[in-house]
Amino acid sequence: MTSIISAHQIEVATMGLDRDIQNVLQLQDVQLANAMNTLRADPSKLSQFITDRKSELYNTVTKEHSDNFQKVYGDLQRAGDTTKNILYYHVRNKDLDSLQQSTFDRVKTTADAASINSQNAKRQVEMNEWSAENKRDTLFILQLMFIVLTITAPLLYFQRMGMLPSTVFYGIIGLMVVAVVLTIAVRAQYTQYSRDNRFWNRRRFAQMGGPSVTPTCDDARGLEERGAATNAASTMETNLNAATLQVADGIENVQSRLRNATSALFGSA
Repeated sequence: MTSIISAHQIEVATMGLDRDIQNVLQLQDVQLANAMNTLRADPSKLSQFITDRKSELYNTVTKEHSDNFQKVYGDLQRAGDTTKNILYYHVRNKDLDSLQQSTFDRVKTTADAASINSQNAKRQVEMNEWSAENKRDTLFILQLMFIVLTITAPLLYFQRMGMLPSTVFYGIIGLMVVAVVLTIAVRAQYTQYSRDNRFWNRRRFAQMGGPSVTPTCDDARGLEERGAATNAASTMETNLNAATLQVADGIENVQSRLRNATSALFGSA
């Protein structure tokens, strides 16, 4: 029973609220009709009313246009700042990349120079060893000739004294000369055609191909030229980054002047 009464009271209150709303609307209509009649009766008030409405409409439209322009200009400024930041990030990334590339090039140049120096040192040792062994081989031939002369001297004495027949003497001398000549020929032919040009104790065969290639002074000169070219490229990259930063600063200055001019224009308006 209580719930039914509450619902009835709510319905009555709602109907009363609807009547109040209708009364307010009717009162507004009456007031509007009275105001229109008053304005029609007095042309000066009507003209003032129309002027006020025009001025209000003009101010409203101008304010909306100004707000829209400020919004668009703010978006433009934010887009310009974003572009400038991206440009700065790009320049900084290029600087880091250039720094890393320059460091890598310097390390690579140093490593290549160290490798070439090591190869040159090894080659110098090989050349010294080859030259020493060649001198020892020459000394061996001279020792053979000295041995032949040492044997020939007493044999010649015995042959002159008649203690040794000439046939035997010349036979022994001929055999020794032939042995020495054959030894010299064999060793010369082996050194010229079979001995390795780099390692004295290595023998080369036809299947092994030509002699090995050793570093030359042109390699070191080319390495130096590459280092100079790398330094020049690094300097050029630094100058380009500085010019890019100057352009970014110029853009920022132009945006600042445009912002100040716009603020002065709307402030005076």
